Amino acid sequence: MLKSFSHRSREVSDAWVLIVDDEPINCLVLEEILADICHTRAVNSGAEAIDACVKNKPDLILMDVMMPDQNGLEICRELKADPELMDIPVIFVTSLTNDDDQDECWNAGGTDFVTKPVNATTVRNRVKTHLAYKLQTDMLMHFTYVDGLTGAYNRRFLDAALPRCYKQARRTGSPFSLIMFDIDYFKKFNDRYGHLIGDDCLKQISATSIDTLKRPTDMFVRYGGEEFLCILPDTDEQGAKHLADELKRAIRVLNIIHEDSNFGHVTVSIGVFTLHQSDSDDTQAILQTVDAALYQAKRSGRNRICVAGQESA
Repeated sequence: MLKSFSHRSREVSDAWVLIVDDEPINCLVLEEILADICHTRAVNSGAEAIDACVKNKPDLILMDVMMPDQNGLEICRELKADPELMDIPVIFVTSLTNDDDQDECWNAGGTDFVTKPVNATTVRNRVKTHLAYKLQTDMLMHFTYVDGLTGAYNRRFLDAALPRCYKQARRTGSPFSLIMFDIDYFKKFNDRYGHLIGDDCLKQISATSIDTLKRPTDMFVRYGGEEFLCILPDTDEQGAKHLADELKRAIRVLNIIHEDSNFGHVTVSIGVFTLHQSDSDDTQAILQTVDAALYQAKRSGRNRICVAGQESA
């Protein structure tokens, strides 16, 4: 999942395809076939494929089925089990053509398949078709899950994504954190400068926050009004506190004048929550916990960070 969808419509030529094959010559052939259609990158193993997807999520994967260490079907199943990667379409490239083999491709979560030796025209047309569909789906996702003003994800996205991410963290035992922040004295800001300037302030803070969340797995949500939430998979308390400091600093650097604030410029109060195994399974409960930490930061004087269960800083 991305921190925010792009506001502009993407073309097939903007898209990028990950090619996975243990034979470099096969990768080269596919890269040449697709050279004038989209961007490509090739890797030679399942581990490299997963790593590439996590670091820079592709729009489509062309996957060889028969590979020595981990076959393409296993890699596809691993992708489909990951909430962050499950929506990447996978086209299998295979020399196995009987009905049972084709059923295996579909059952693993494949979107389509092409047979070896590959036909260049077939590969090009199928890639173009699936990329066009993927980009249309992304645009629909934008309208459904993205806040129109700020470019952050909206509450509808939060309701879908948070339970899935939280459940995965509890199942795997991986760290998981939330950051919730609120713009200090924002009602006074709107009253003095007007709602158009207030909207511009929200957009600046959202854009800066999205830039500060550097990992593609981090998610930035407009929780409501001037309140925002960061969903941080694989982030422990120290990492979340460090990121909260970076967010607070980045928003201060914007130097948005606020004459009715005690600080003379726009600031934020921040609450931080990190999952412990004793915590409730209820996502509403953890939202209440991070909201309480935010409230503590505001009650302690604003323009500060409070970690759930600790004193504000």
